[in-house]
Amino acid sequence: MNKTQLVDQISGDTAMGKPEVEKIIKAFINTVQQSVKKGEKVSLPGFGGWSQTQRKARTARNPRTGAAVKVPAGKGVKFTVGATFKDIVAAKRGTAAAKTAAKAPAKKAAPARATKAPAKAAPAKAAKAPAKAAPAKKATAPAKAPAKKATAKATKR
Repeated sequence: MNKTQLVDQISGDTAMGKPEVEKIIKAFINTVQQSVKKGEKVSLPGFGGWSQTQRKARTARNPRTGAAVKVPAGKGVKFTVGATFKDIVAAKRGTAAAKTAAKAPAKKAAPARATKAPAKAAPAKAAKAPAKAAPAKKATAPAKAPAKKATAKATKR
């Protein structure tokens, strides 16, 4: 989702017009950038937080020549995801956190699933039995074929 799509989505979900939403998003981004630039932490509980990081000076290598290159100290930005945001994303991927969150409202549905599972297992066993019998029939068919070849050789002589 890009900025234009975000503005469209928010204006559709609220009674605000697109120009108003765009101004709010620009103001939000500008405020976060200026606060982090000053060294302040910006946090939105449940969503995440931005903070400034310090990188030490170091010696790196040029991958083409292998020569040592001095990299000066610098500043960076770190975004830390909030716990609620993590849980929402994890629920979509089917992780353990999602299973525990989904169990609370789905307790009534769990017994229904348990009764359906054994019913599915029984037909699978029945399907395996004919599959074992089929190779036995194929084993008898090749035995007949060599007998016919032997008679064919006898008629050629």
